[in-house]
Amino acid sequence: VARTTPTQMSKRKREVLTSFGGLYDCLPPPDPDKDAAAKAAAESKNKKPKLPTEDRTKVIFLDIDGVLIPAGSMETIWIDGIMLPVRPTIKEGDFNVAALTNLRSIVQRTGACIIISSEWRRSETLSSSIGTVLRSHDIPMFRDSTPILTPSPELHKLDPAVIWCERRAREITTWLKDHKEVTSWVAIDDLDFSWADAVKAASTASIKYRSVLTNAHRCITEENAEQAVQLLLDPPREER
Repeated sequence: VARTTPTQMSKRKREVLTSFGGLYDCLPPPDPDKDAAAKAAAESKNKKPKLPTEDRTKVIFLDIDGVLIPAGSMETIWIDGIMLPVRPTIKEGDFNVAALTNLRSIVQRTGACIIISSEWRRSETLSSSIGTVLRSHDIPMFRDSTPILTPSPELHKLDPAVIWCERRAREITTWLKDHKEVTSWVAIDDLDFSWADAVKAASTASIKYRSVLTNAHRCITEENAEQAVQLLLDPPREER
């Protein structure tokens, strides 16, 4: 009986495989034009609209916790009556991606600049890390921050949230008084500024009518973004 050597078997195997053609012979030939068009379409779909030139007459007073980062998602600590993250910096993974997208939409549609009003502005490392995340999502860095004021001693018996909110309203008011060029603004916050308006001094601006109240766990939604855009493009009459 004739025996087939391993070399002969390997040769016959190659001949059989070759007779069936190559592995990709059934596929259509490459079409460079079609491939380039598909790539361009994909890039266009993912491309963000270009941001307009910054309009310093329009301002977004931006909180962070409960606005861009879900409340309670980070470990925090109370320091001198202020709740701050335990970690010295914020990472991209801490943010609500949809909220970042919605914030960028507000800026893209209005040209408004961002003023950070969050308590987290007190820490330079926190502010810097937040700014880094914003820039990575093609959102402008903060133009400025509101001043840091002290709680009103007359309100010390009230709920801490009311005291906190009233102070933030005064901080926004103080910043606005120093920037007369601003003609439209919105405060995006998870604090309800009706609390501040109810106890404000005569010298403090009403904030509620120009604010967007976010759900502290959902952060800025598309609906919130629409509200903010309307307040910036068609500001209501000033309330006293």
